[in-house]
Amino acid sequence: MNEITAYILLALGFSSILLWLMRPGGNSVETGRPADRQTIDRALESIAPHHYRYFPQVRQALSAGDCEYLRKSAPPHVAKRAIRERRQVARQFLSGLHEDFSKLERLARMVAALSPVVSHEQETQRFLLGLRFRLLYAAVWLRLSLGPVPLLQLGELTNLVGRLAVRMEQAMADINALSAEHLPRGLNA
Repeated sequence: MNEITAYILLALGFSSILLWLMRPGGNSVETGRPADRQTIDRALESIAPHHYRYFPQVRQALSAGDCEYLRKSAPPHVAKRAIRERRQVARQFLSGLHEDFSKLERLARMVAALSPVVSHEQETQRFLLGLRFRLLYAAVWLRLSLGPVPLLQLGELTNLVGRLAVRMEQAMADINALSAEHLPRGLNA
């Protein structure tokens, strides 16, 4: 019985936190009504990572072949400017990856707080993943500042963010499934 109560409290806590995060400002100012589904979807999108999904386009724009084509087909001053602007795009993408990872870390802490069992091993893995991301981020930032765009390492950073996003989606699905299993029959219908 105590286990069922714990799962119900876990589900309620998780739902409360998600609802609190999803609210853009609580009720609608104009109508005083609760936020509609579109508002909730926009709020969910604001906490979801999204920059990492643009890596294929960034990789294409920063590829050696693309830069070579610019050097051959455009006047030198135009090619230099375009390459400089593409490096700026790489910096912005790198900043976006950092933002994505930070959002996912916050979400991971919330999920861990709501999970019935969080092992020492899971916490260690999360810490090491954060450390790995930060070290790789610093190396990419430094290489980007000093020389050619490190596409391989940028891709590795993108993969780290993507894998963490998938883990968080799975963890949230697991918690929702677990909490739905342990709700009394009348409440989960």
